[in-house]
Formats: sequence, C-alpha cells, structure tokens
Amino acid sequence: MSGLSLILQSVLACILVVLALLSAQLATLALVRYFSPARRVRMPRLPDDALPLVLVQLPVCDEGRLAVRVAAAAARMDWPRDRLDIQVLDDGRSENHETLAEAVHAVVPDDVDFKILRRGVRTGFKAGNLAFGLKHSDAPYVAIFDADFVPAPDFLRRTVPALIADKDLAFVQARWGHANRDDNWLTAAQGFLLDSHFAVEQEARFRMDLPISFNGTAGVWSREAIDDGGGWSGDTLTEDLDLSIRCALRGWRGAILSDLEVPGELPDTAAAWRAQQARWTKGHAQVARKLVPEIWKSTWPLWKKAAVTLQVCQFGFYTLAAVSVLISLTLMYLGVVYVDAVAALGFLVTALGLCASLGYLYLGQAVLGRAKAPGFLRSLLLAIMFPSGLVLSNARATFEAFSNSAMVFHRTPKAGAAYAGGWRGSPEIVAGLLLPVFALAEQAWSAPFFVFAAAGLLSIGGMGWSAALQIPARDVARD
Repeated sequence: MSGLSLILQSVLACILVVLALLSAQLATLALVRYFSPARRVRMPRLPDDALPLVLVQLPVCDEGRLAVRVAAAAARMDWPRDRLDIQVLDDGRSENHETLAEAVHAVVPDDVDFKILRRGVRTGFKAGNLAFGLKHSDAPYVAIFDADFVPAPDFLRRTVPALIADKDLAFVQARWGHANRDDNWLTAAQGFLLDSHFAVEQEARFRMDLPISFNGTAGVWSREAIDDGGGWSGDTLTEDLDLSIRCALRGWRGAILSDLEVPGELPDTAAAWRAQQARWTKGHAQVARKLVPEIWKSTWPLWKKAAVTLQVCQFGFYTLAAVSVLISLTLMYLGVVYVDAVAALGFLVTALGLCASLGYLYLGQAVLGRAKAPGFLRSLLLAIMFPSGLVLSNARATFEAFSNSAMVFHRTPKAGAAYAGGWRGSPEIVAGLLLPVFALAEQAWSAPFFVFAAAGLLSIGGMGWSAALQIPARDVARD
C-alpha cells in the first residue's frame, strides 16, 4: 500500500473520530435531557412598584409589515408604562424610513415610551445596531425581538423576575415556536431541528450547568452582563453566540425557559434557509476561531472546556463529512482497499451519527408532545436529509470564516420574499447527481451517508431551481 494511501486513510480516521465526538455530543445531550431532573428557574412574583425599567429593542431592516407587527406586540406588553422603553432600530434603506415610522406610530399607543432610531450606517450589522440602541437608554434589562417574532403580552412578567432573583444570570432565553411550520415540507423539517435545539440541546446544557447560547431573539439580557462581557461585537456574524460565550468566560450564566414559547417564522424557501444556515455556520466558525483559545486558557475544568469546544464547533459536522467524502472518492479513484480498522471505524461512526440524529430529533418532538403529530415520520426523515443538502454552502462558509473573507451579512428573507443572491440550485443538483454513482461503488459503511447526501443535495438544489423559474415575489431581501 502506497504512502499516499496510508496518509489519506490516517487523515480520514482522524476526521471520523471528530465526527464521532460530535455525534456522541448529541447523544449525550439527549440522554441528559431524558434522565436528568428539570432545573428550576426562580421566578418571584413582584408588585408593580418593584418592577424595573426595561428596554425592548426591535432591530429591523426593510421588513415592512413584520416590523409593524412586532412593534405592536411590544406595545401590548403587560408592564408599567413608565418603566417600558421600546426602540425600533431601523437599519433599512433610507427611502423606507418615513413609511415605516408612520406605520409604526399608527399602531403604538401614545402613552408608550417609543422611539424609532436610525444610525445611517450598518457598521457591525445587527450587533452594531443593538449597541447603537443601548447608547440611548440606561435600562438595566434589555429584551430583544427580531421582526418575525411575536411576544405575548406577559413575556416580560415571565422573564425579567428571573434576572432580578438571580444576579448571576446574564440572560433568559425563551423557546422559539414556529407559526408557519406546516407551510411545506421544508418548514416542517426546520421545526424538528429547532425544536430539538431548544427542547433537548439548550435544556440539557442548562441542566448540566454548561453555557447556553442566546439565540438572537426572544430573550432578555442583564445590561450589566452585556457591559461586563465586552458588549455587542460585530466581528462575527453570530453576535449572540459570541457574547454568550464571552459572558460565560466571565462567570455569567444563561437560562432557558422551555415552557415559554415565542412564535416566529421559519424561512419558507430553500434559498432563504440556505442563506440563513450559511450565515450561522460562518458566524459559528468565526466564534470558534476567536474564542476557542480563550476557552482553553480559562480556569474551567477540562471536561467543561471540551464540552464547550464541541458546542462551539458543532458547525463543522457537515464540512468534515464533506472532506471525508472527498478523501473516500480519492481513495476509490486510486483503487485502494481500506485498512480493516478504518473500514470498521467508518461503519461505527456512520451508525452512531444516524442513531444519535434520530434519537435527538425524536426526543425533541416527544418532550413537546408532538410525537404523534401528522406527518411525523416524514418530517423526521426530512430533518436528517435536508441538512445534507447544505454541505456545499456550509463548507464554503466555513472556509471563508477561516480565510479572513470579507464580512457580508446576508439577511434571512422573510416569508413571501425572494432571495436576492445568484444561487439557483445548480451546484447542489450537479453534486447530487454525481454522488449516487460513487455510492454504488463505495464501501458499504459510507453508502448511507452518500445516499442521504445525494438526496439532500438534489432536494435543496431542486427547490432552488424550481423557485428560480417562478415569478419573483414582490418583496426582495437585500444584504
């Protein structure tokens, strides 16, 4: 056997070990969520005269009716009017500002302390916008909602007291609901993925006293924690994870309120979801590059450093899987017979990944009482298959994050909007058509991955190609 073959199989074995660790992480979180007792968040009942000033920030960017809807929802919050400060932080095009201001003022009562702020430049993207708003308020607590979320009137009553009762809490995060999860198969699959993230992953980390991530919306922050953690920073595309980990390194904790659901809207097209996931992947990779060294310099015990590192690096699963595919194809081209140990490792890692994903996704629905919902099995399989179709875009996003690529914030197009980028699904379709050929010729252990990857690529690419043939929607999302 040639030296090149041994080197490639050694690299492949190392990648398979990392993939096994990432899959084992999901399995461990599922087990912790299932077997460990719930962790109580202190939520004292406070009289109105003991309630503090709260700032509600609504960062928007050319989101039309959704911006008006979230402003109206914020104005309906059950909180003393003299201690409620609402900011609509308009980062959209200047020609839309006056129209937005008129529409919002029409739905917000006169007795609400309400401001529409526009900074004029998008330095730092959403992080810069939030930091800009903080300069105009000294409120000790800050609630944040993206335009496509609709908080209930009692949201502040069910969150802020937890921060008052526990001064070590940096933030409390509500669970996302999905107002449009039944729109199509793609939104249903996304619902599965996000339900497991909140109901299994976030909840398990909270029960283990591990850092959890703020999810960018539907949560309340302690202003002291924001300032102590270094404030909002625009040097990554996931400012929420960045600040969460920085605060954790300073000794702050986050809490997940799984019984508090705030409905939002899921991307309803493949192009929109692909853009969102690429941005999240790139942002997570940037956070890993920035903070993993700091994690290992911290005084945390070794197990906690390892757990948080895996948490921050979970984004790399599909990129590593893609690299393993490339190595496998190269070995196949060279006519190499796998070393028995590598072949066995590949089989075990594939089985572990599939079982861990199925268990993680199933548990997310079970704990929310959705295991018997219509279309359950179909959505479960699609939630495993569809992410495979993002392997090309997410791998590219990861490469850009580690190659100092220019920072470009591609907003997630909201429901009914067309994606303004040039992607139409062709790369995924080409890759998806080629993979089955290799899957038939490959080792048995890798065939399931090839099949899922091909099906995911063809599905996502096909949805992109189909949408490109339709008449563009009236509202186009821009950077």
